[in-house]
Amino acid sequence: MASISSLIYNTTFTASFAQLNNTSANTTSTDDENSTQDYISNIRLLLNQTIDAYSANDTEKAKELATTAYLDNFEHIEEPIGEVLSEEGEELLREQLGAQIDSNTSIEEIKQTVNATNEVLDEAEESLTS
Repeated sequence: MASISSLIYNTTFTASFAQLNNTSANTTSTDDENSTQDYISNIRLLLNQTIDAYSANDTEKAKELATTAYLDNFEHIEEPIGEVLSEEGEELLREQLGAQIDSNTSIEEIKQTVNATNEVLDEAEESLTS
């Protein structure tokens, strides 16, 4: 019979963006709009950092930042912004930007994709306030 003291627990904890910003699934519509706005702001910040990392020839960091922008942020706003904007953003962030980084495309093409993503985010913000 194993004693409780012999059990080993993994106590490593990485907080998500939602946890860091005290957002939860049980919020009011105003809170949902605010947390969605927080995610959008974070995506923009991560995209700027992606450009900086890529410009510094750190493609590994650029890919990590772009992936974080999508997985840890954009996926949380897909439902509130609607299917059309969600699909556009997913195509740009998850598929196009990642492929461009992997293929060492020009920084100008990376910037074009980031600008297109920011346009989708602009439309998302507008749809949330109307």
